Amino acid sequence: MKSVVRIEATLNNGQVATGTGFAYSFARREDGMHVPAIVTNKHVIDGAVSVSLPISVADANGNETGNFEVITYPIKNNVIYHPDPETDLCALLAAPIHQYFKNKKSQPALVHLDKNIAATDTNFSELLPLEEVTMIGYPNGIWDSTNNGSIARRGIIATVPENDYLGKKQFVVDMACFPGSSGSPVYLANFGSYADRNGNLNMGTRIKLLGVLYAGPQHTASGEIVLTPVPTQNKPMSFTSMPNNLGYVIKATELAALESIAQSLLTNP
Repeated sequence: MKSVVRIEATLNNGQVATGTGFAYSFARREDGMHVPAIVTNKHVIDGAVSVSLPISVADANGNETGNFEVITYPIKNNVIYHPDPETDLCALLAAPIHQYFKNKKSQPALVHLDKNIAATDTNFSELLPLEEVTMIGYPNGIWDSTNNGSIARRGIIATVPENDYLGKKQFVVDMACFPGSSGSPVYLANFGSYADRNGNLNMGTRIKLLGVLYAGPQHTASGEIVLTPVPTQNKPMSFTSMPNNLGYVIKATELAALESIAQSLLTNP
């Protein structure tokens, strides 16, 4: 839960869109060099001029202080986008965040994920529908504003995980997905024991980042079913749109494209 970040994106028209992102280290090298970023959806920051992120604070030794600060910085030159225009995935470069805390002789209390926890095609082939999954984010922008806390929810995988749903690198979860949930990480999180696809009971813990929530089917009052990105704003609509309690999740394997771009940044800053 300490990897997620609440995103407030200030749009060109002055409105504020709310979404979720999570800390991720790209292109991590043995010497510790890496490209820190906040992974989210493209549509969360679409049309934004800046983002504001509440970041928990740790002292110079890494001990959490219990406080947080809201860091605001411009979008321009601080985003890498997935090269496929149909893949709703991007990463906010987090160097401005780290530099801000370095100047104050402190550090951000963020747990950075990396490719070691991201699910692979092999991992997806080992899973079955109805596997329980956990999503962490800020539905309807709800958060613990005292402790900079996020909201965890549970659901299940609703499609065959190894299949690319509708021909795209995605799968479906049965879970309520509300405005503000865009960009939420979806985890396979089994603690203590878990059953594999052959029905064998395994002792131990299994944790994988399966993907990133980005959209979900909704139906209107007239009965029409439409697929829309999970909204980032709570605002009046000219029609009644009701979620089907399903969410579309971009597979974590798509993070590899961002990894390649980040690697080039590290090589040629």
